[in-house]
Amino acid sequence: MQLFKWTAQPFLPSTRKVSTHFIVEEWARAGHDVHVATVGLSLLSKLKDKGLYEALAEDQKNRFLELAPGLYVSAYIPPLHAFSSRNRLLNLLNRPIFKVYGGHIPEYLRASLAAADAVFFEPGTCLCFFHAARQINPHAAFVYIKRDWLTTIGAGPYLQELEKEILSEFDLVITPSSVIAETTSGLCRTQILPQGIDKAALDEPVHSPYAAGTKNAVSIGNMLFDENAVRAMAAASRDVTYHIFGARFGGAVPENAVQHGEKPFKELVPFIRHADFGVAPYKMRKEDVYLAETSLKFLQYAYCRLPVVTPDLIPNTRGNLVGYSVMDEKDWRGTIAAALSLPKSDDYSAGIFGWDEVSARIVECLQSLAKTNRTARKTSPEIA
Repeated sequence: MQLFKWTAQPFLPSTRKVSTHFIVEEWARAGHDVHVATVGLSLLSKLKDKGLYEALAEDQKNRFLELAPGLYVSAYIPPLHAFSSRNRLLNLLNRPIFKVYGGHIPEYLRASLAAADAVFFEPGTCLCFFHAARQINPHAAFVYIKRDWLTTIGAGPYLQELEKEILSEFDLVITPSSVIAETTSGLCRTQILPQGIDKAALDEPVHSPYAAGTKNAVSIGNMLFDENAVRAMAAASRDVTYHIFGARFGGAVPENAVQHGEKPFKELVPFIRHADFGVAPYKMRKEDVYLAETSLKFLQYAYCRLPVVTPDLIPNTRGNLVGYSVMDEKDWRGTIAAALSLPKSDDYSAGIFGWDEVSARIVECLQSLAKTNRTARKTSPEIA
């Protein structure tokens, strides 16, 4: 099967891996031909992150790099790209730019896009390429892997409006969230499919990076990172060292916190495996509760038998969460003490999928969709 995926995630050894990376790698291992286009980049990106821009430009700028057998990755980098902003005026200015940016698909992407049996999108900038991609390949299955609300990831008004416009035109929506599925199932075919984890990496024997006799907590990822909550945790538990990966503090780093920055997933594994507890410090609202089903860190922590400190809005379905109030937690010392006293248990990991299982199930969904469509065509009065 030939598969094409739009993403906002760069494919570099220096950046952390998310679900997109794991899924396409598993597709390629299974023998599928996979092409990936990373978007949301331009010459402007050099101003924001020069190192990332130069690393992508070296081998992937407007061309495909065969990253592994059957897996071809690229970075679409035009002179200018559209982007979402918290600024209302910028969003108004960006509206026509989004239309122009998404309306043009570069030549180097067209052949693989036209040959694809299925074209995958994810929330955010990718959506602006929907109509142009459909014109190039009207016969492929168009699949939306929807793991987030656009408001949660900060997508601008244009993308939010576009999503509403095109949602019913997708052949399939795949989501790990039952909350998200409730909003899409009435508009188009929807399949709930849980997230996965890299079990092989997490099962690999690794030495502890922590000094003997110390207490350590780990926080991974930067989405909705609540800096104030982590500062409060650190202040209430001076005997615990907080290891922060991905997110960055806006001001001075607490004395008992270490800001590690972005690291490849394999470098994170020892810190997760040997931590006393995990932290998922989401700065969240009630509508962000879907993160309980979509966040990889909850699964990774659970698989490694960790208690997790997180907002009490998140349902404690696995029994390993210690909740705190997002608005006015009064007992941070007690919260951390509860996390340290909660036993590590194999029970937390029950029912967690590996990425090989998740990627295979997505292909099964495509095959089922194709079979249903063939049956529908056979029974259609216009064809009979």
